[in-house]
Amino acid sequence: MAVPAAMMALTACMPQSIEKSDKPTLATPVDHAIYWQAVETEKGTQQTAISSRLPEDSLIDTKITYDLPALVDLALHANPETRISWEEAKAAAARLERNRSTWYPTLTAMAFGQYFKNSFPIPGSALITNGYSSFGSLDLAWTLFDFGRREALVDAGTQRLTAANFAFNRKHQEIAYRVASSFFAYQAVLAKVTAAQQTLNAAGASTDSVKAKLDKGLATRPDLLLAIQEQAKASYDLQDARGSVIQTQADLTTNLGISPSYSLQLINLSKLPLPAGLVQSVEKIVDQALEQRPDLMARLAELRAREAEVKKARAEFFPKISLKGMIGNQYWGSVHTNPPGNESYTASNLVNTTMLNVEWTLFDGFERTNAVHEAEARKEASKAQIDAFRLEIMRDIWKAYADTKTTLEKREFALALLKAAEESYEATQESYTHGFSTVIELLSAQKDLARARYTEIDSRASLLQSAATLVYASGGQSRGDFNTDSDAFGRSLRQ
Repeated sequence: MAVPAAMMALTACMPQSIEKSDKPTLATPVDHAIYWQAVETEKGTQQTAISSRLPEDSLIDTKITYDLPALVDLALHANPETRISWEEAKAAAARLERNRSTWYPTLTAMAFGQYFKNSFPIPGSALITNGYSSFGSLDLAWTLFDFGRREALVDAGTQRLTAANFAFNRKHQEIAYRVASSFFAYQAVLAKVTAAQQTLNAAGASTDSVKAKLDKGLATRPDLLLAIQEQAKASYDLQDARGSVIQTQADLTTNLGISPSYSLQLINLSKLPLPAGLVQSVEKIVDQALEQRPDLMARLAELRAREAEVKKARAEFFPKISLKGMIGNQYWGSVHTNPPGNESYTASNLVNTTMLNVEWTLFDGFERTNAVHEAEARKEASKAQIDAFRLEIMRDIWKAYADTKTTLEKREFALALLKAAEESYEATQESYTHGFSTVIELLSAQKDLARARYTEIDSRASLLQSAATLVYASGGQSRGDFNTDSDAFGRSLRQ
């Protein structure tokens, strides 16, 4: 059996295991629409700026027919939200690199020059010195030991880079899900326009049939007025359905990240394959989601980052040992003294120092103690948030699973209802033609057929929507996790 197109599109966004990279800036994706797997890429391929032109100008092809995977791919390239998450991931990588820079020494070049004139009082007069001087030096500062401060800082940055990685993947899943949902809604509205047109055609045929009978004296004028009334109502329903097309199209293009002015050719809703049943149990889906759902993994990474912050706060109680050095040259030129003798001289002097510094804050008004308490409280809060989020994930999956099972059953009943309504309408129409049924019975069968058509359309769209919601709530597992078959229809949750 075929897997729903919604699942095929959403499952492409699976997060992979994250490897710690020595070069985090190379772990960011080279494009905001590429699923970031935190692996190294070649230098020179990384984009550093976003073009000012609209992305859809070169992405949209109005000559092809888009299926759901193609729409998702378009959204991942055109939707501004993907670029936002992409830049945030790059910023997290840059922050980690900044944290790692604390392991290296700093080298500072300094230079200055001046004209000076000094006067010192001496008996009977003053000693005046004037001239030019300059000084240039290289200053070195290197923290040798800080008892875990830098290590904790880098660990926190690494975990937040991992969190940004997972958030990036989840954003792709979110956009894919929103595109799928709006696509199903749009296609359902188009199908309802077709169904409304069929109902209007049937209402027109019924009106013509009543007119023909009225001309022969076999029908009454009230019968004709009832038929005309139903035809007018069918025209109203058709226009109402057409108005909904514009609204749902705007929702779809917004989720795609393109202008509503674009007119895309899309596949018909009836061509989308539907699942025949659920193979996996809800318990297994929940277990898989708790293992790999990207936003949950991001929260776990944030917890580890806060644990690293606790270590850094505790390390502040220990001293820091650093090495400092300076080498430079002091120069004096055209120095004149008066008195005695108005002599002039030039001098140069090499200056260098080396120091081993130990810095240890002994008392700070309990600032460090409270910093530890704050970091520990944030860590505990993060743990509680993860527990609450796990419950939320389980709730969403159970609801989506139940909705999918319900829509599977409703789909079968909707098909049976449509078949029965079609047969009933055909039989009533034939019976009315031969004078065995009244116009009220004919119009009633026509209404039932219109409702059955809408019900069938809603059942198809609801099934696709609930299946996509289940995949999204579970974190976008692999396609094999959601294989469907006809024997699994109506299967209980006891698997």
